[in-house]
Amino acid sequence: MPRRVLGPAMLLVFAFVHALAIPATGQTDGQRMHEFCGLYYGDWNGPESDPVALEISPDGKPIPPKANDPDAPTQPGLHVGQRNFQFLRSRLSSQGFSFRTVSANGTEFSFHGRFGREDVGSLSNVPYLQGILTEKKDGRVVRTKSVHFGHAVVL
Repeated sequence: MPRRVLGPAMLLVFAFVHALAIPATGQTDGQRMHEFCGLYYGDWNGPESDPVALEISPDGKPIPPKANDPDAPTQPGLHVGQRNFQFLRSRLSSQGFSFRTVSANGTEFSFHGRFGREDVGSLSNVPYLQGILTEKKDGRVVRTKSVHFGHAVVL
């Protein structure tokens, strides 16, 4: 796609993502940021259909294993299939989350997204993260996709 078309298209995607984010009310930024930490599952659907998970930790330390999902990732980072891509850098705010991973065998990921809230089963106001996930192989972009990360919840 020519650069002059790609630029406006990406602006539309970011505007759409921004419009989807619904802020929590009645909470401080610190409370909201802590609430947004934890395990998220994404809809990346890569070529190998590897599941994608995102672990956001407020202090960079692993989270405890989940009793209802003992195989769930506990290490901070992006998990693609059985591979954990650790964060090279990340930024968490009450509005969104962005990161870039360490390169593993020439593959790295970057993401920029905004938090929102949705109803999941009988639970309401469950956090989600919507944004653009980019995969690079040997420094070249191989895939860019809008991804919805739903917060892992116990129903």
